[in-house]
Amino acid sequence: MNAAPPVEHDAAPKRPQQLFLDTNVFIVGAAFADSPEAAILDWAGFGSAPRDDVVILVSDALFQQIARVARRLRHKDWAGEIIGRIWRHMTVDFVLLNDVEIRRIESEGYIPREDITVYLTALNGRADCFVSANHELIRLLAEQTGSFECITPARFVEIYLS
Repeated sequence: MNAAPPVEHDAAPKRPQQLFLDTNVFIVGAAFADSPEAAILDWAGFGSAPRDDVVILVSDALFQQIARVARRLRHKDWAGEIIGRIWRHMTVDFVLLNDVEIRRIESEGYIPREDITVYLTALNGRADCFVSANHELIRLLAEQTGSFECITPARFVEIYLS
């Protein structure tokens, strides 16, 4: 008598290794411990030790946005705390941005001006996944570029951390 073939279970999807987290992920995650954003930050090492299986892509433009928003919401020390925790507790890859490329993308007009530098950080850093709560930006990037997976923090947690 032949044995039944083994039952295949759906394997968990492979987690992205090169991850771009938009400004809103850092701000909301640092402010609200029970948010999907906080779960992503915790998983990526924001509150503990760096992980060697995920790299967080950062740029000067991202740090400037984090600093601007954090100062506006709380104070400059909070901005410094967030940026310090990124450097101390996360495995990061610092992406340099090119002004010529920024102007080229700006002239093409398919990405809002305020989002060009975050898009280029993810693109030039060879992101596997772009995580943002900015639904409009995610929709635009997914439709226009197809360069990387674009998802919300809640969807990232549902797919990769559950």
